[in-house]
Amino acid sequence: MLTRCLKTMSDSHEILITFANTGCEDERTLQFVDAVDRHFAGGKVVWIEAAIHGEGKGPTAKVVDFATASRNGSPFEAFIQKHGIPCKTHPQCTSRLKEEPMLDYRRTYGWETGSYDTAIGIRCDEIDRCSAKAREKRFVYPLINEGWTKDGVNRYMEQFEWDLKLPNDAWGNCVWCWKKSLRKLMTVAKRDPAAFDFPARMDGLYSEVHNGTKPQQKPRRFFRTGLKTETILEMARSGDFKEYEDRESSPVLFENWWDLGGGCGDSCEIGADD
Repeated sequence: MLTRCLKTMSDSHEILITFANTGCEDERTLQFVDAVDRHFAGGKVVWIEAAIHGEGKGPTAKVVDFATASRNGSPFEAFIQKHGIPCKTHPQCTSRLKEEPMLDYRRTYGWETGSYDTAIGIRCDEIDRCSAKAREKRFVYPLINEGWTKDGVNRYMEQFEWDLKLPNDAWGNCVWCWKKSLRKLMTVAKRDPAAFDFPARMDGLYSEVHNGTKPQQKPRRFFRTGLKTETILEMARSGDFKEYEDRESSPVLFENWWDLGGGCGDSCEIGADD
């Protein structure tokens, strides 16, 4: 998407390129963003993290770079300390950690909200991920307009040695994202249990934050049905499930309990919390 925007719009538009880091992205994602920046954008990608403030003030943008970007989840933890653990009933991590800090940076840069278009890299084979408020918020989808599919993007990227090195779609950018299906989560947990250190620690520290006042209120957990992170790790260690495989290389596998929320349900792009 970046190459298309730079090639077709640079003469007629000012283009501002931002990447919002939550501190929980896979290291290979950060390496990929850095490589894309150096290869296509000439170092113009602005790396942003959310700065979380006290009550009455929303997140603002903290500018970092590849070297200084958080790898320990500190922006995410600061958000959880204030707002509680995000989950299906409280899906605020994209808006608080990505959308609002980027809006703040654009305002600081001099762009008034509503005065510009925001390009989002959704492909035409995942069109159901488009925001229902796209027109209102001036979201545009260049890859959809040009008919790009996952296969086309993969074939285009094969020419670069630094293409994204994630093993398969189970990983994604935020390795343990609670929006993923249980099968994807357990596949990652089986192969890399340490990837769940952060959500396990959040479970222990913040499950009661903004949890309501009713005595019977359950602790807030990231994962569907209130599963503890440790429960997912234990289930993964048992090995009693079929690991996730990309659909391109295997028959489509779907069982409601294991695969609920998979595929396009793993949405964390701008507008996903609407």
